[in-house]
Amino acid sequence: MPDSNIEEHQIVIDGEKCIGCGVCIQYCNVDAIAISEETGKVRVVNLDSCIECHSCQQMCPEKAIMVYPQVRDALREM
Repeated sequence: MPDSNIEEHQIVIDGEKCIGCGVCIQYCNVDAIAISEETGKVRVVNLDSCIECHSCQQMCPEKAIMVYPQVRDALREM
């Protein structure tokens, strides 16, 4: 869980869990995230474009990405 306020819009990527597979990026239709050339892992590139659809979070096979604020309905579907 991030240290900051979880009601604030943010995308949190757990670098220890992320394997850089890119599945989350395939489901992000607004290009808010990308694979970092430096680390080979996912990073946030445009938070303002994120529409909080939670697709990246739901599709990540490693559960390495969280979109805040959380939506109860989205969590129920996971």
